[in-house]
Amino acid sequence: MVGDPHRSADLGDQSFAALRSLIGLYRGRFVVATVLRTIASVLPALHPYFLAEFATSSDDPGRAGRFLILLFVTGFAHFIIWSAADYFVAAKINPLTYEFKRFAFDTVWSEGYQRFVDRPSGKVASYVNDVRSHTQVLWDAAHYGFLPVLVSIPVYIVLLWQTAAGNAIVYAAFLLIAGVALTSVAGPVNARQRHLTNTTATNTGRVFDSYANFVNVFSFRAQHKEIARNDQQLDDLIKDDVRAGYALSTYWTVSSLLIRGMLWAAVMGFSWYQFDRGSISFQAMIVSVTVLIDFTSQYWNVVHNLGEWIDKSAAYREAYNYLFPGHNIVDDPVASSKRAEAEPSGDARDASSDRVEPIAGRIVESIEVRNVRFAYPDEPDRLVLDDVSFTVRRGERLGIVGKSGEGKSTLIKLLLGFYRPTSGEILVDGQPVGPSELAALQSYVPQDTSLFQETIEYNIGYAEPGAADPAKIRLAAEKANIAEFIESLPKGFQTLVGERGIKLSLGQRQRIAIARAFLKESDLVILDEATSALDSETEAHIQAALLELWEGRAAIVIAHRLATLNDVDRILVIEGGRVVEEGRKEDLLASPGRFAEMWGLQRSGLH
Repeated sequence: MVGDPHRSADLGDQSFAALRSLIGLYRGRFVVATVLRTIASVLPALHPYFLAEFATSSDDPGRAGRFLILLFVTGFAHFIIWSAADYFVAAKINPLTYEFKRFAFDTVWSEGYQRFVDRPSGKVASYVNDVRSHTQVLWDAAHYGFLPVLVSIPVYIVLLWQTAAGNAIVYAAFLLIAGVALTSVAGPVNARQRHLTNTTATNTGRVFDSYANFVNVFSFRAQHKEIARNDQQLDDLIKDDVRAGYALSTYWTVSSLLIRGMLWAAVMGFSWYQFDRGSISFQAMIVSVTVLIDFTSQYWNVVHNLGEWIDKSAAYREAYNYLFPGHNIVDDPVASSKRAEAEPSGDARDASSDRVEPIAGRIVESIEVRNVRFAYPDEPDRLVLDDVSFTVRRGERLGIVGKSGEGKSTLIKLLLGFYRPTSGEILVDGQPVGPSELAALQSYVPQDTSLFQETIEYNIGYAEPGAADPAKIRLAAEKANIAEFIESLPKGFQTLVGERGIKLSLGQRQRIAIARAFLKESDLVILDEATSALDSETEAHIQAALLELWEGRAAIVIAHRLATLNDVDRILVIEGGRVVEEGRKEDLLASPGRFAEMWGLQRSGLH
């Protein structure tokens, strides 16, 4: 369901409803822009009449001069008002496309953790960027393409009705026929373009993923595999592009046939026929032909912008409905206020239902996991955690062990607030809390630290909600035993770490993550094999620093190397999503059980 590009039809297409809501928020700006462009478009639509009057005033120089002045004045006024509209649009309308991108970016971050798991990040990023560019094209097409023509057509009809009523009927019939014909050929263009947009974004995400994993590619000398896979995707993409191109070419062919083969023949032939029979004056025939030439220019403008509209509206709808199926991001509470804090969650319950007494600013004494069961949203019938219960108190260090796939990482995701338990609850000082509260009280040091492509100072300071004090950042780095290394770099704390921190070793990245934990004033420290990539000497320094970090806080330590649990107070053994053993390390080793078995296997080098 996640990858289906057309699933939005089942969920309600809210893409253009969101644009209408954006216009509603800033209706004053759009009204001003529309009025200015309307006035500017009416003035040149009068030129065929002025020109005809001027051409037929050869025996009255005064009259001819007046219409020549009207031609100049209306043309110059058009220039002044059109330019004023351009400046207004540049200052007040175009920035709103970036505001729409802000809505999109904010709304993506308000979604649950599972949404990020389900969708390729490269494709999501591509679509968030595309949403802005597509809305800009849609506005340009409507404002510069459709609006001037919609304003001009009534003026043309009135002029023709007064001078050559028969031609006015010809134009009205042409507009009806052209509307039906262009609508029929536009449908396939829209469908092809939506499909092309999806496959293009998929390839863009794949290219991003390929380059982002360049270490793996070089490690396995798999450049040929990446090239071959990309070649196959591009071959399919080319086929989709050709089909979309054929549909678009058909659209342009029909458009040309309508104007050149139908309207020109009808207007010119009918005008000459009426003039030859004396039904209309020479002045009326000049008006008819002049309107035809001007209308043709306007027609091509409409056809071009309609093509752009079909193209970009299809791309916009595809991008929008992939990102936000069934949602109006402007009217949704998180986006419309832009003040709501992102609420990571595993289901659709109201974020406000979590809210209890704020954790920040008070001392937390205990964190309890009570009868927690959990199944991932895409596998609701398979429990990964089954009736897990334990309590960790302030100043206590709890170790959690178990084989891979037994539920340790899932338990950490619940404690980090990435998901809500399927049943059971997590309590702080006896009160149930939700994801936001859990996120506020913990510092997390993962096994594999991925850094932003920013400075070392930025990456350590990321633990703070706002700008972090450089002195505090340096102190945190000292406690994590990495300050000396950082200062040895040419730019020190201002050194860029490269994409995902590639310029640093794994151990250095982990120590930056540990520095973050020192920087954040949290009640719970969660360590997921935080010293696994460090050499023995550095690990000894870090372990000493961790004792300081744990002081006065609750700590949960996930360990695969059981020797790293020497400093914990209590150990939980998880197997099959259940707690099968619990106790002090010495007590668990003294009795035959799963922990003693694992300890023996690691000591003998078999595990």
